[in-house]
Amino acid sequence: MQNSSYDNSIEELINEKIFDQQEAVTTLTKSLLQSSLLKSKKKVRALFTFIGLANSGKHYLAQTLLQSDKELEQIKTFNMEQYSGNVSMGMEQFSLPSISSEVTEFVKENPKSILFFEDIEKGDFQTQLALYSLFGGNEANEVDFSQVIVIMSTTRLGSIVQRQDFKELLKSDPLQAHTYLMEKLAQEYVMVNGMKEEAFDKKLLSLLNEHTVIPFNRLTLPALIKIAARTIHEMSQHFAKDSKLEIEYSNFDKFASLLTLSLSPYINARHIIQKIPELIFTQVYEALKVTPELEQIHFDVLDEAIEFVNNVLKEQNLFIKKISQQHMRITLDWEIIKEGKSVTCKIKNAFYAKEKLSILTPDALHVSDIKFSDVAGQQRVKDELKEVLALLKEPERLKQFDMTPPKGMFLYGPRGMGKKLLARAFAYESDMPYVVLSGAELFDAAKIHKAYAQAFAAAPAIVLLEDIDTPGVMSGVISLMSTTPVEEELDILNGSFESPVFTIATLSSVENIPEDLSKAGRLDIRIEVPKLDMEARRFFIEEVLKKPHDKKIDVEKVVRYISGLSGNELQRIGQEAALQAARKGLKELTEEILLEQINIIKYGTKLENKQIRDIEKSMAKTAYHEAGHAVLSYFLLPDIKIEQVTVAPRSETLGFVSYHNDDYVDATSKEELFNDVCVLLAGRIAKMEKFGEEGMETGAINDLEVASMQVYAAVALFGMDDEIGYLNVSGVESVYDRKLFSKRIEERMIAWIEEAKHKTQREVKRLWPAIEAVAKRLIKKEVIDGEELKKIINRAMKKK
Repeated sequence: MQNSSYDNSIEELINEKIFDQQEAVTTLTKSLLQSSLLKSKKKVRALFTFIGLANSGKHYLAQTLLQSDKELEQIKTFNMEQYSGNVSMGMEQFSLPSISSEVTEFVKENPKSILFFEDIEKGDFQTQLALYSLFGGNEANEVDFSQVIVIMSTTRLGSIVQRQDFKELLKSDPLQAHTYLMEKLAQEYVMVNGMKEEAFDKKLLSLLNEHTVIPFNRLTLPALIKIAARTIHEMSQHFAKDSKLEIEYSNFDKFASLLTLSLSPYINARHIIQKIPELIFTQVYEALKVTPELEQIHFDVLDEAIEFVNNVLKEQNLFIKKISQQHMRITLDWEIIKEGKSVTCKIKNAFYAKEKLSILTPDALHVSDIKFSDVAGQQRVKDELKEVLALLKEPERLKQFDMTPPKGMFLYGPRGMGKKLLARAFAYESDMPYVVLSGAELFDAAKIHKAYAQAFAAAPAIVLLEDIDTPGVMSGVISLMSTTPVEEELDILNGSFESPVFTIATLSSVENIPEDLSKAGRLDIRIEVPKLDMEARRFFIEEVLKKPHDKKIDVEKVVRYISGLSGNELQRIGQEAALQAARKGLKELTEEILLEQINIIKYGTKLENKQIRDIEKSMAKTAYHEAGHAVLSYFLLPDIKIEQVTVAPRSETLGFVSYHNDDYVDATSKEELFNDVCVLLAGRIAKMEKFGEEGMETGAINDLEVASMQVYAAVALFGMDDEIGYLNVSGVESVYDRKLFSKRIEERMIAWIEEAKHKTQREVKRLWPAIEAVAKRLIKKEVIDGEELKKIINRAMKKK
């Protein structure tokens, strides 16, 4: 058959220069042979869509085709970014050149040519439509395109064509793979003036769909080294010819490999071709400085460097992780030895080194160095996360239930309790890199798309969406997820590739999560991260006490004081306590300084005496007020442990009783709720017991507000009142849109408050010895610890 060897000869010529793209080359040459033999009626000789990551060799393949196909004479590259609308300069608008006229003029002079349209999606719709008209429309062209090869390239979907599931589909069912790519291209979009628009004109897509789509592989490290070796060889020939300097190499393959590795993290074909000659010339320049009369230069690689490069080539995945995720680079150790008019440049050794000036962006891939053991407390959470890890690592557990591994989870709980830290620890334990999106980035569709593209390219990987319930963010994420950036990237191609990307979203509450995020098949798992337990708090304090400190510090007492604080606040304690000690000229932390910093974080800065009118009388009144609260709480609510009682005035309050956050729970029974109201009233009543009507002050406003709310809840919501009975009026009122039982509820609230007042008055009189003992101690000392309070109360009541 005439031209039957056409594809073989061209394919062989191209494969000599193109690495890692054998499938692309085969598809290209097969398509060209087909168009040559079948003599199709299409306007052009052939039209291709090259899809692949940047620097994967798309343009180089076009150039190589020109050199290999004798029927082709010229290539013309169009950078489509130049055809993306009108250009504004000052007050004037300049129209961009017409692509139709440029193409027509070029083909008129070069009828046997390649037209390469680079990054086709960057051209505006008018330009894309013009290309459709030229190469696929029904209109007749001014010139004949029948001998022209048209190539349109795009980096869109570059990460998808790297996925193993797609490669398997391409082999088993090329037509379905072609259809899938076309459908995905139709869903691609760009941002124009803040508005989301489709990236590809539908008519242009229909044209591309009629012709051949060619996916490109990411170039492997061995392929990149081959490109480097070819570059070194060509450069050496030219340099030796021009300079008359003889260049020799020993261990050439290892030498080329090490120069390639030293370009990390930016190892790509274009960078290699540009930078490898510079690296070699740098050594030549150094050699000339040593030996100006240089006639010969010899490059060599010593054993240690050879061992290093062998290890890298043996464990390429580890190399990729170190370079792209741990942000390391490879440094070469050179040695120059002079021998007469010859110089030997040796690579003595090579080693990994941390990048000195990192320019990491928030959407960069990271590798966590935080283990579960590094996270204080939260043992239950860690156990649950380990169970999730087991599902990802052992998907066969789910197969018996006809399920695939989960695609994501929510970590929810109060801010500052370690959700982000636990997410990073999960990434470490899963051995997956992660990309972080937070704040305004969660509104940016392009950034979300890019983050998932990076994660897919590095899959298996994690996308971490931080604080998605920040006001304004939730609605932004929902709207984006419903369009495509997250929702579609979570979908598995044909269900064949299990969980390539795992999504973790952190938030403070799950109550308001819309169904769009949590419906089946998206983020199925929810794990609560509660307030820090005592184990976690002790861990933080022990970290603080690694600084110089008084050995008499009662660690358990400090641990009790910090209940309720977040991890961020606990870290502040150590820093601020150390600063305070340094300011006072102390050589170690003291318990007094630690406790004061805790109270500052919890309750505000201590006020100076001069800021309070009649400080002695005010402190005495506050002392009896807080003593009333503390003593009645001790007897009426024994299950709720008191942390401290203080009358030291602060920016937040003039005094307070604080409770252990671990132990405090809302009253549940009627008796507990009623006793809680009595404790709230005890401050004013104890103060009036001591100071008479003068004790009736505004300082009880917060106590009365909380007591009133407790009583209203008991009567109107909890069904605890004997006369009104088992009613909850809130739900009924909302249905009928009117107040119910309002007068009756008011009457019963007054009755409850009155009854609580009388009980509190009786209890204050009964417990007065303890109240007075506590008050006097507070006036003298300002602060009483919970353990000391217990001793004072028991001692006073025994004397009675």
